[in-house]
Formats: sequence, C-alpha cells, structure tokens
Amino acid sequence: MREAAYKEIVSGAKDILYGNLKIGYATWAKENYKYISPSRHHYPHQWFWDSCFHAIIASHFDLDLAKNEIRNLLKGQRADGFIPHIIFWRREIAWREILRSLESYPTLFPRTSQLIQPPVIAQGVEAIYQKDHDSAFLHEMLPKLVAFYNWLYFNRDPDKDGLISIIAPYESGLDQSPSYDPVFGMYDSSVVVPTLVGRLVTFRNMVTNYNLERILSADYFNVEDVLVNSIYLKNLQVLTKLLHEIDCEETARHFYYLYTKGKESLIKKCYDKKEAFFFDLYGKDEKAAKVKTIKGLMPLILDLPEAIAKDLVKKHLSNKDEFDLPYPIPSVAANEPAFIPDYKTVFREPVLWRGPTWISTNWFIVKGLKEHGFNEEAEKIVERSLALVQKSGFREYFNPFSGEGYGAKNFSWSTLVVDMIASK
Repeated sequence: MREAAYKEIVSGAKDILYGNLKIGYATWAKENYKYISPSRHHYPHQWFWDSCFHAIIASHFDLDLAKNEIRNLLKGQRADGFIPHIIFWRREIAWREILRSLESYPTLFPRTSQLIQPPVIAQGVEAIYQKDHDSAFLHEMLPKLVAFYNWLYFNRDPDKDGLISIIAPYESGLDQSPSYDPVFGMYDSSVVVPTLVGRLVTFRNMVTNYNLERILSADYFNVEDVLVNSIYLKNLQVLTKLLHEIDCEETARHFYYLYTKGKESLIKKCYDKKEAFFFDLYGKDEKAAKVKTIKGLMPLILDLPEAIAKDLVKKHLSNKDEFDLPYPIPSVAANEPAFIPDYKTVFREPVLWRGPTWISTNWFIVKGLKEHGFNEEAEKIVERSLALVQKSGFREYFNPFSGEGYGAKNFSWSTLVVDMIASK
C-alpha cells in the first residue's frame, strides 16, 4: 500500500515540478534562467526557501534539476553574500507585483527583493550531496553558502547573541502569523489589520533604502523569530558537516561555534519554562510575543535537551486543544483567539498562516521528531500529510479539520511529502 502510494505521489510530484518550470532569458541580468516556480500563475517568480524545498524534492528523481535549482537561486546572490527572498526574472506589471516592489529598493521594476527568507539552503545542498556525494558540487556551492551565512551573522545579529533578526513579517515566510500581533500592539484585530500593517513595515523599510542600521535602530520591527532562528541554526549545523566533507576545518569550527552560541540563546531567551513553549522576541527589550503558533515547535529540529523536547511533544504537539487536530499541524494552536482554520481573504488576497496546515512546516517537524526518537508521532504526521495530498491535491495549505485544500493549486512545495515518505 505504501509503495503504491509512494509511486503515485512521486509521479504527481514530477508533474507539478516539471509543470511549474520557468525557462527564459532575463535582459536585466543578461542571464538565462531555469527554475521551478511555487505555482505557475499565482507565484511566477523565484522564491528562496521554495527553491530550496524544490531542490530537496527533485533530488529524489532528477539530480540535474535539483542542482540547477540551487545554482539558479545563487545567481541572485550579491557580492557581500546576501541572497534575496524573491528574484524577479521577468518584469510583470500587476498590483501584486507593485506591492512586492516595496520589498526592494524604490523602483517600479525591482530585480530582486531586499528581504531574506528562512535560510534553508544548506539543507538543500545537503540533500543533493547525500544522493551522489559529488565533492565538486560542494566545492562549487560552499564558498557561496559561507558568504551567505556570514552575511546573516554580521548583518542580522545586532546584539551578537547568536540569534538573527528579521525586519518584516514576510522574511519568516509566515506573512500574517498572529505571532506578530503583539509586535504591532494588536489584539483581537480584524484580519485586514495584520495585512496592512505588514505592508506598512515594508514601506518604511523601503523609505530607508533598506539601510539595516537605520531599520534596526528605529526598532519598529526587530524580531528574533523562533522559526527563522531554528532553521538558521539547523543549517549552521548542516553547513559545519558539509565543510568537514571538503576539509575546511577552520571554517567549520567557526560555524559550529555560531550554532552552539545561537542554540544556547534560543533556549535561554525564547523558551518559557512555565508554558514549556518557545516564543518570538521583539524589540531591543526582547519582549516575548506570547502567541502559540507552529513556530514554538520548530526548535524540535535542533538537538534540544530531552526534557524540553518531551514537553513540546507531550504538552503541545499531542494536545488536542492545540496542535493535535485531524489534519495536523495547524499553523496556530486551536485554542488561540487568533486561530482561523479556514480560508480568509483581504482585498481578494489570502490571509496566511493564521490556522491552516502547511506541508512545509510538517516536513521540518517530522525531521525533528525522528531525531528525538518520537517515531510514532512522526509517522502520524507523515500519514496525515499524505492523506491531505490524496484528498485535496498539492494545494498551498489545508483546513486542519476537514482537509480541504486552499490557496494555489499545483503548489510545488507540497510535494515535500515525497521526501517525508522516502525518509521513513
């Protein structure tokens, strides 16, 4: 049964990834491009963490495509190491694109955004390397990854505690998550408010010409995000291992130090012992944004102390009032006032990450559960994720009660179920 389901899912995943391919020539970059878009029509550009996920999935059946996805993403890397969260290979005029131009320097035709996304690229490279052990590929990729993760440390960790800051909600990939409501001083607000305030943040950033010193000094959105930092730290750990593979021992020690320093700060600063949960910190005063969202479970991907991992799983992930819903894992705990399990829109655009289940976060949590020995819990999420795709197709996100699919259809990263099943 599992083998038949796996073959069907792999076949469907191939159709989605090949169907969402974009191939062409960008005149502004004087570059040929070839990448997998998240959704052929709704999300036509190249997104950072989406591309990393696409490479991980493609590594199971097309290594050349997987390597191309990472190489094409790195074409957008600046000389200082920064990699943007969107590359606009084609110039398209639409109101959505004009809004996204706020995420870049002031121009109607942005080439890339000036924001980041969760830095999962080391895991993307690792997934490829594990398939063919191509050391030449590592030698090609790792200098670029070293420059990127160093850029994050030197430019996004103003207090040098090992945790990086994001400067807009969209940098986490969790757009309108209610974890940002306390940052904006909003409680029990209409869903329209987080959307508008998020855009106001990007507008203020654009007005500064994305001067990080000015933005972080102004402190209007300076968040040490638990999801972003969990992924950042996990990828520092992965980068360390990859550097050992090509005998870059001194550089490996540097990133291992950053990993251990950051993990210590994450536990010390973001873990609430009374709640047994992790919360974002915001502002120079590092106030805790006490809203239970999927973020608080993300540190499971790290080698946490056993007691903390057990509490996260037993008190929260397995709690039917919070995250143990029929189709887990909801992006917000079900007993939070901000929990919205179904599809909501503002100005015909969806309001994201305020309740529904997403395959991408399930993928991370499954990996973390397995690393901590919670195999039964991991298997349940794999089975439920597979059931979501079988029931509703490769949708952008899903209702955690009914399994109904929402958002974009033929959404590329939902094919991560391929990796979830293959990794059993």
